[in-house]
Amino acid sequence: MFIAGEASGDAHAAELIKALRAQSPDVTVFGGGGAKMQAAGMELLLDLTEHAVVGLVEVLRNYGKFREIFWDLVEEAEKRKPDAVVLVDFPGFNLRFAAQMKERGIKVIYYISPQLWAWHASRAKQIERDVDLMLCIFPFEKDWYAKHAPKLRVEFVGHPFAERVGESTKSETRNPKLILLLPGSREREVAKIFPIIAGVVDRMPNDLEFIAAAVNEQSAAMMMSHPRIKVELGTAHELMQHATLAITASGTATMECAFYGCPMIVVYKVNWLTYLIGRMVVKVKWLGMPNVIAGREIVPEFIQHDAKPERIAAMAHDLLENDEKREVMQRELASIVASLGGAGASERAAKLILSS
Repeated sequence: MFIAGEASGDAHAAELIKALRAQSPDVTVFGGGGAKMQAAGMELLLDLTEHAVVGLVEVLRNYGKFREIFWDLVEEAEKRKPDAVVLVDFPGFNLRFAAQMKERGIKVIYYISPQLWAWHASRAKQIERDVDLMLCIFPFEKDWYAKHAPKLRVEFVGHPFAERVGESTKSETRNPKLILLLPGSREREVAKIFPIIAGVVDRMPNDLEFIAAAVNEQSAAMMMSHPRIKVELGTAHELMQHATLAITASGTATMECAFYGCPMIVVYKVNWLTYLIGRMVVKVKWLGMPNVIAGREIVPEFIQHDAKPERIAAMAHDLLENDEKREVMQRELASIVASLGGAGASERAAKLILSS
């Protein structure tokens, strides 16, 4: 049984499902996830990616819906008794699900660790209790768990995105006038960040081309209103190879840009109450994963009150004018990517799952 609740988790889980079925053709998979997992051969009980939200306030507003989904999936696991449940990121939902599976004696494997090192170290003990195997995609996470949850079995498998990036992408020429806009994968995220990005576009020279990459029809519809922004669906990775600069929401897209060597500016904005609570619990200085991995600011971040169109536009203009700054950023991003284990994460994860 698999559970993934967001667009990025759906993509990573789909690759893992393909690897599992390649290594063991008689494996059957069911669960909650998205269209990519279904296309990879999973029996999709519920499209969880349609319900993804970001932030505490948004989660509370949708509590009743999530509660019903949660217990429906627990009931399904209880009825089918899978050999293992593979939980993919999505910690608010999946950590609770892990506890329910532990109570029922079902093996729990967690793929793509929740970022406890950033915001909730105390949950490491809960994971140590409820999870049988943690499969990490960042090398520092294994050391972190060794310190905070020493009894937990943890394996570093590498970043799953590495296998999707071929050598040919590194030689792609970049269009000096093309700016890629990545306002997020969830509708509420897009609702907060796209107006900021649109304000940036208003302040940029008229000879630049702006393309916003949407993850689904709903988010695409939310971005159709600006006359200077072209909206495309499903072309984000291609555009990351050609754009001279990306303006992106924090999250998975920052690592995808890093793998494609696309210079970027990171933008983050949520409900003010979510941000206030987040400031009290988040333990890292940065939100963009390239910065977190490096332990310093490689790519500029504009967070909450600092996420003002005029400030972001000034930074974008500076990066577009300064070839050397972009080249330094690209070299530092390449160094980060090189530390993440190379291609084969899904195959390594599948092997560990099948042998556990």
